[in-house]
Amino acid sequence: PHLLISQSTSNEWYTPCEYIKAARDVMGEIDCDPASNEMAQKWIGASTYYTVETDGLTKTWRGRVWLNPPWGRLTGNFIAKLDEEMASGHVTEAIVLVNAHATDTQWFQSLWNGLLCFTNHRINFESPSGRGDGSTHGSVFIYFGPHRQEFINAFSPWGTIVEKVRNDNPQ
Repeated sequence: PHLLISQSTSNEWYTPCEYIKAARDVMGEIDCDPASNEMAQKWIGASTYYTVETDGLTKTWRGRVWLNPPWGRLTGNFIAKLDEEMASGHVTEAIVLVNAHATDTQWFQSLWNGLLCFTNHRINFESPSGRGDGSTHGSVFIYFGPHRQEFINAFSPWGTIVEKVRNDNPQ
Protein backbone atom coordinates (compact mmCIF):
# COMPACT_ATOMS: atom_id res chain seq x y z
CA PRO A 1 0.00 0.00 0.00
CA HIS A 2 1.06 3.54 -0.76
CA LEU A 3 0.98 6.20 1.91
CA LEU A 4 -0.04 9.61 0.55
CA ILE A 5 1.32 12.35 2.73
CA SER A 6 1.46 15.51 0.67
CA GLN A 7 -1.10 14.98 -2.05
CA SER A 8 -4.79 14.37 -2.47
CA THR A 9 -6.09 10.97 -3.47
CA SER A 10 -8.65 12.59 -5.78
CA ASN A 11 -8.73 15.02 -8.71
CA GLU A 12 -12.21 16.08 -7.62
CA TRP A 13 -11.34 19.48 -6.21
CA TYR A 14 -12.91 22.63 -7.62
CA THR A 15 -11.79 26.23 -7.80
CA PRO A 16 -13.66 28.44 -5.31
CA CYS A 17 -16.05 30.96 -6.86
CA GLU A 18 -14.09 34.10 -5.93
CA TYR A 19 -11.34 33.10 -8.39
CA ILE A 20 -13.90 32.37 -11.10
CA LYS A 21 -15.39 35.82 -10.52
CA ALA A 22 -11.90 37.30 -10.96
CA ALA A 23 -11.45 35.33 -14.19
CA ARG A 24 -14.75 36.78 -15.44
CA ASP A 25 -13.55 40.27 -14.45
CA VAL A 26 -10.59 39.71 -16.76
CA MET A 27 -12.14 37.82 -19.70
CA GLY A 28 -15.80 38.83 -19.49
CA GLU A 29 -17.21 35.36 -20.07
CA ILE A 30 -15.89 31.80 -20.02
CA ASP A 31 -16.52 30.12 -23.35
CA CYS A 32 -14.83 26.80 -22.60
CA ASP A 33 -13.87 24.81 -19.51
CA PRO A 34 -12.17 21.70 -20.89
CA ALA A 35 -11.56 19.89 -17.57
CA SER A 36 -14.75 20.20 -15.58
CA ASN A 37 -17.95 18.57 -14.42
CA GLU A 38 -21.59 19.43 -13.82
CA MET A 39 -21.08 20.46 -10.18
CA ALA A 40 -18.28 22.94 -10.94
CA GLN A 41 -20.36 24.48 -13.72
CA LYS A 42 -22.84 25.75 -11.14
CA TRP A 43 -20.44 28.65 -10.50
CA ILE A 44 -18.14 28.53 -13.55
CA GLY A 45 -20.97 28.71 -16.08
CA ALA A 46 -18.90 28.06 -19.19
CA SER A 47 -20.78 28.04 -22.51
CA THR A 48 -19.09 24.71 -23.29
CA TYR A 49 -17.48 22.32 -20.84
CA TYR A 50 -16.01 18.85 -20.99
CA THR A 51 -15.91 16.17 -18.33
CA VAL A 52 -13.94 12.99 -17.76
CA GLU A 53 -16.61 11.23 -19.81
CA THR A 54 -16.64 13.70 -22.73
CA ASP A 55 -12.80 14.08 -22.68
CA GLY A 56 -11.81 17.67 -23.38
CA LEU A 57 -8.44 16.51 -24.71
CA THR A 58 -10.23 15.16 -27.82
CA LYS A 59 -12.31 18.29 -28.48
CA THR A 60 -11.63 21.70 -30.00
CA TRP A 61 -11.47 24.50 -27.44
CA ARG A 62 -12.71 27.91 -28.54
CA GLY A 63 -12.72 31.47 -27.27
CA ARG A 64 -12.02 32.36 -23.65
CA VAL A 65 -10.84 29.34 -21.68
CA TRP A 66 -10.79 28.62 -17.98
CA LEU A 67 -8.47 25.66 -17.28
CA ASN A 68 -7.95 24.01 -13.92
CA PRO A 69 -6.60 20.70 -15.23
CA PRO A 70 -6.56 17.52 -13.18
CA TRP A 71 -3.35 17.73 -11.21
CA GLY A 72 -0.90 14.90 -11.63
CA ARG A 73 0.06 12.98 -14.70
CA LEU A 74 -2.71 14.48 -16.92
CA THR A 75 -1.73 18.10 -16.32
CA GLY A 76 0.89 18.10 -19.06
CA ASN A 77 -1.58 16.75 -21.60
CA PHE A 78 -3.99 19.61 -20.89
CA ILE A 79 -1.22 22.23 -21.09
CA ALA A 80 -0.01 20.78 -24.42
CA LYS A 81 -3.59 20.91 -25.73
CA LEU A 82 -3.91 24.54 -24.59
CA ASP A 83 -0.67 25.37 -26.42
CA GLU A 84 -2.07 23.77 -29.61
CA GLU A 85 -5.41 25.55 -29.36
CA MET A 86 -3.76 28.95 -28.76
CA ALA A 87 -1.33 28.42 -31.67
CA SER A 88 -4.25 27.52 -33.97
CA GLY A 89 -6.12 30.68 -32.95
CA HIS A 90 -9.07 28.74 -31.53
CA VAL A 91 -8.34 30.04 -28.01
CA THR A 92 -8.28 33.83 -27.82
CA GLU A 93 -7.73 34.18 -24.09
CA ALA A 94 -7.05 31.79 -21.21
CA ILE A 95 -6.56 31.60 -17.47
CA VAL A 96 -4.88 28.46 -16.18
CA LEU A 97 -4.56 27.31 -12.56
CA VAL A 98 -1.80 24.82 -11.71
CA ASN A 99 0.50 23.69 -8.92
CA ALA A 100 3.21 26.28 -8.21
CA HIS A 101 5.64 23.49 -7.35
CA ALA A 102 5.69 22.37 -10.98
CA THR A 103 7.79 25.19 -12.45
CA ASP A 104 10.61 22.77 -13.25
CA THR A 105 8.46 20.34 -15.26
CA GLN A 106 8.64 20.19 -19.03
CA TRP A 107 4.92 20.93 -19.37
CA PHE A 108 5.20 24.15 -17.32
CA GLN A 109 7.80 25.75 -19.61
CA SER A 110 5.29 27.22 -22.11
CA LEU A 111 3.34 28.75 -19.22
CA TRP A 112 6.27 31.09 -18.50
CA ASN A 113 5.14 32.97 -21.65
CA GLY A 114 2.00 34.14 -19.88
CA LEU A 115 1.46 36.57 -17.05
CA LEU A 116 1.72 34.61 -13.78
CA CYS A 117 0.21 35.18 -10.35
CA PHE A 118 1.89 33.06 -7.68
CA THR A 119 -0.53 32.88 -4.76
CA ASN A 120 0.50 34.19 -1.36
CA HIS A 121 -1.72 31.57 0.32
CA ARG A 122 -2.98 28.05 -0.16
CA ILE A 123 -6.31 27.83 -1.92
CA ASN A 124 -9.17 26.10 -0.12
CA PHE A 125 -10.51 24.05 -3.01
CA GLU A 126 -14.10 22.80 -2.95
CA SER A 127 -14.86 19.07 -2.87
CA PRO A 128 -17.85 17.11 -4.15
CA SER A 129 -19.12 17.00 -0.56
CA GLY A 130 -19.00 20.80 -0.44
CA ARG A 131 -16.16 20.76 2.09
CA GLY A 132 -13.26 23.08 1.37
CA ASP A 133 -9.73 21.85 1.92
CA GLY A 134 -6.43 23.65 2.11
CA SER A 135 -4.05 22.67 -0.61
CA THR A 136 -0.70 21.19 0.43
CA HIS A 137 1.17 23.66 -1.81
CA GLY A 138 0.92 27.04 -3.48
CA SER A 139 -0.81 27.64 -6.77
CA VAL A 140 -0.21 29.81 -9.81
CA PHE A 141 -2.72 31.44 -12.14
CA ILE A 142 -1.43 32.09 -15.66
CA TYR A 143 -3.04 34.51 -18.08
CA PHE A 144 -2.77 34.59 -21.86
CA GLY A 145 -4.56 37.36 -23.70
CA PRO A 146 -4.97 41.08 -24.31
CA HIS A 147 -6.40 42.10 -20.92
CA ARG A 148 -3.14 42.12 -18.99
CA GLN A 149 -3.94 45.08 -16.74
CA GLU A 150 -7.32 43.57 -15.88
CA PHE A 151 -5.54 40.36 -14.85
CA ILE A 152 -3.10 42.33 -12.69
CA ASN A 153 -5.95 44.24 -11.06
CA ALA A 154 -8.08 41.15 -10.41
CA PHE A 155 -5.40 38.69 -9.25
CA SER A 156 -2.70 40.79 -7.51
CA PRO A 157 -4.65 40.81 -4.21
CA TRP A 158 -3.99 37.04 -4.07
CA GLY A 159 -0.29 37.02 -4.89
CA THR A 160 2.67 38.31 -6.81
CA ILE A 161 2.42 38.94 -10.54
CA VAL A 162 5.45 37.72 -12.49
CA GLU A 163 6.45 38.02 -16.12
CA LYS A 164 9.31 36.31 -17.95
CA VAL A 165 12.19 38.62 -18.80
CA ARG A 166 13.41 38.14 -22.34
CA ASN A 167 17.03 38.74 -23.20
CA ASP A 168 16.81 40.53 -26.54
CA ASN A 169 20.50 41.42 -26.46
CA PRO A 170 22.51 38.28 -25.59
CA GLN A 171 26.27 38.78 -25.25
